[in-house]
Amino acid sequence: MKLMKGVVVTQQNQVKIADDIPIPEFGPYDCLCRVHACGFCTGTDFGIIHGKANSAQGFHGFPTVLGHEGAGEVIAVGEKVRYIKMGDRFIHPNLRPDVGNGYTKTYGGMAQFGLVCDQQAMVEDGVCGETEVPFYKKQGRFSKNIDFVDAAMLLSLCECHSAAKNFGVKAGDSVLFYGAGPMGTALALFMKLRGAGKVTVIDSVDERLESSKRIAGTDRTINFQKSVLAEEIGDERFDLVVDAVGSSAIVLEGSRYLKEGGTFCALGVLKAGDTMLDARRLKNTTRLHMLNFPYGEYDILPETVEMIERGLVNPKDFYSHVVPFTDIDRAMKLIETREAFKVILDFDI
Repeated sequence: MKLMKGVVVTQQNQVKIADDIPIPEFGPYDCLCRVHACGFCTGTDFGIIHGKANSAQGFHGFPTVLGHEGAGEVIAVGEKVRYIKMGDRFIHPNLRPDVGNGYTKTYGGMAQFGLVCDQQAMVEDGVCGETEVPFYKKQGRFSKNIDFVDAAMLLSLCECHSAAKNFGVKAGDSVLFYGAGPMGTALALFMKLRGAGKVTVIDSVDERLESSKRIAGTDRTINFQKSVLAEEIGDERFDLVVDAVGSSAIVLEGSRYLKEGGTFCALGVLKAGDTMLDARRLKNTTRLHMLNFPYGEYDILPETVEMIERGLVNPKDFYSHVVPFTDIDRAMKLIETREAFKVILDFDI
């Protein structure tokens, strides 16, 4: 049995670099990928670390291999693979649920190797239906014009691109955003690219608000800790209000700033125990669009890659630090102290 290194949560709030994770064996339709980079997701990854995740989020118990924002290249292919070749690049190389040596995987992207599969060949050969490809389903190919560190942002960018499309933003729509983190800023950018008019962003960190202006072309920013939000907004009302944080309190507050018939768009995942929403407290004409995972991000990957190649979207805008994966403690501290906008773990350093 050949072994590899990876980021493992051994128990709640205990994270380490393990060096005894089995390199996955690949079957006839499988491809083995060398992982070069993986993004750290503040929502899912920290949720698992802090013991707040469940099986619906891909958690199958400790000790578990973290990560779902990986990017890698194919280094070996199975005998029945026909539509993937050596050197092809993929986001989301994965591990089987039973990793081996007592490990489970929560997607398993923070390991040196992972698997993708030839879905088209499997369907053609009757191995499974189009919607029945198991744990490999979340994968997508990207071009060699995008380096691996940038590619570790692709999943998040595709989620935001798909959300902008799903929320139905129209040319000239005014939009109010709660949250100027990487996801909120990316969603604001994609809404702008889809024709949104005036975009206003709310956050408590000036640096993030400035980044929103620079990256997404935000028209106005409000630091809610330095001013009274209701006074800042006044009588202005918006076609869409977007929660990129994840809170039922924001749903109730933000809906007050909608135009008649406007739409409240919830991208952020509501916190555990925060799922009850008293709809009687919403304006009568409020439309509520709750967008939960998955967002259709893999379907929109080719279009997102094209926008990157055309220079409309720059992945480098959405991460601030690249850290060796073996220095996971530093990566976590950068995020927890909010020193980092987004951290990418580098598996090549």
